[in-house]
Amino acid sequence: MKRFLAVFLAVALAVTGCSNVDSAATVGDNEIALSDLQSQVDLIMKEREGVDTSQMQLEDGEALTRSQLSYMISNAIIESVAKDEKIEISASEIEAYKVEIYTNIGGEANLPNVLVSAAIPSTSLDDVLRRDLVLRKLTEQQSAAGADENTINTFIQKLVTDKAKALKVTVNPRYGKWDDSTLTVVATEAAGDAVTDK
Repeated sequence: MKRFLAVFLAVALAVTGCSNVDSAATVGDNEIALSDLQSQVDLIMKEREGVDTSQMQLEDGEALTRSQLSYMISNAIIESVAKDEKIEISASEIEAYKVEIYTNIGGEANLPNVLVSAAIPSTSLDDVLRRDLVLRKLTEQQSAAGADENTINTFIQKLVTDKAKALKVTVNPRYGKWDDSTLTVVATEAAGDAVTDK
């Protein structure tokens, strides 16, 4: 039985394109390590301990793991789009955006609640803001060219989707499979051995 399972796992990994058993997913030449995914999930769970979550609808278990892996994959895709479009985000732009965010949420003291509610680990804040700024600059470029909101949304969606397809995203089957149309990792019947919260 153990030999059968070992052979089955090897075949599954070969079929899905995950060349490394320590890989949660690959995005082009970039690999998302299992350890990085686990660390992100663990940090989210730990940061919930210091926040009143009684009124929040929060994911946990496999759903949380899939959403975090989806974020990490889409972040890599958008980073690739930014390189293609020659969009650069400076540290000063990120800091200015933080000030904007703090104003919108009623002050920096409220940031932990917002991050927990959005399932964003504090260590990923700069990455999230960078990603938002890339999308904002793409929007501004298209707007300056005279495109309306619907056209801009369609353009960005196609740009990101096409890039995802070109990069050939592959996901370790223990978590599910990648859906290019929704840019998320979706559950499959075989996805029953996901990283879990501790």
